[in-house]
Amino acid sequence: MATRRMPQRATGAAPDIDHATFHPGDYGRLTQADGTDRWWVRSSSGAWMALSHQRVEENDDGTITLPYLR
Repeated sequence: MATRRMPQRATGAAPDIDHATFHPGDYGRLTQADGTDRWWVRSSSGAWMALSHQRVEENDDGTITLPYLR
């Protein structure tokens, strides 16, 4: 039986998030003909989204981290 997830209501200010980490299988990279990389990440709904910025930190464990840009 599937668990039903109910959306949570905001009760105050959101915590200050300074980065997001994605595991292998939840991100992809496309290297273009000019040598630049285009990064994609999987959203919580499962859809792939192109990153609006290309500042990505590759980690030794195979994950990537996206610094929060204000």
